[in-house]
Amino acid sequence: MPHSIELLPAGPHDAALIADLHTQSWRHAYRGLLPADYLEQEAPVQRRQAWQARLVEGAEGPLEVTLVRVDGTPAGFACLQPEAEPQYGVYLDNLHVLPGWHGLGLGKRLFAHYARRAACGWPGQPLFLYVLEGNIQAREFYRRLDGVESEVFDDQFPGADLIVAVRRVSWPSVDAVLSNLLKSA
Repeated sequence: MPHSIELLPAGPHDAALIADLHTQSWRHAYRGLLPADYLEQEAPVQRRQAWQARLVEGAEGPLEVTLVRVDGTPAGFACLQPEAEPQYGVYLDNLHVLPGWHGLGLGKRLFAHYARRAACGWPGQPLFLYVLEGNIQAREFYRRLDGVESEVFDDQFPGADLIVAVRRVSWPSVDAVLSNLLKSA
């Protein structure tokens, strides 16, 4: 039986839920890449504080957050911060799907949603995000979506006293990536 999949805008009332989804996703994706005690003890507190600040207090705005639900159950989210780093384009700050929901195309749906949003709201601007060098699963996903990786560089991990190796992944032509997504659908 097919699943009911919904993409819904998240608001201030979703801050705790988004923080929990973010923490769960980090614990899965960053196991072995970040210290285990950080992921278990510090990340939940920091993600709650960060999403409270973003969604309730308006920090780091403007931003748009979309929650994906499968059969009514929260399965992931994405966040767009169009003005965060305009020198690189439109920033897709988060794209997370919980591991139990991998394989349903939810990441691709969230990505396509924000690629369409970027194409309409900021025509001609690239879309970009950051990915940890060691997050092979995410890097392969972005490659399949025709993302172009920068050279690796060191950066401060958000909310932690950690320096991590990251890459910027860009889609210079959002229209082209949308066209490719439509062809593969």
